[in-house]
Amino acid sequence: MRSQPSAPWRVIYIARGERQARQIGELLQQAGFLMDQRFLSAECEHMEDIEIKVLESEAEEARLYLMEQGL
Repeated sequence: MRSQPSAPWRVIYIARGERQARQIGELLQQAGFLMDQRFLSAECEHMEDIEIKVLESEAEEARLYLMEQGL
């Protein structure tokens, strides 16, 4: 049996800090979106820009959902 390739992700939001990233992540998860996040620059974690990513197939819907939430 072949292993499945990793799911393609798309960045839908750049959070400005851990607090905002946590808030957005919770909103997306409560709405049923699979999400991931990482610091924009691995060597500069102190800058606190964090990418919020969802599956490519859900990216447009997730972006619209965040806009409806005022983000």
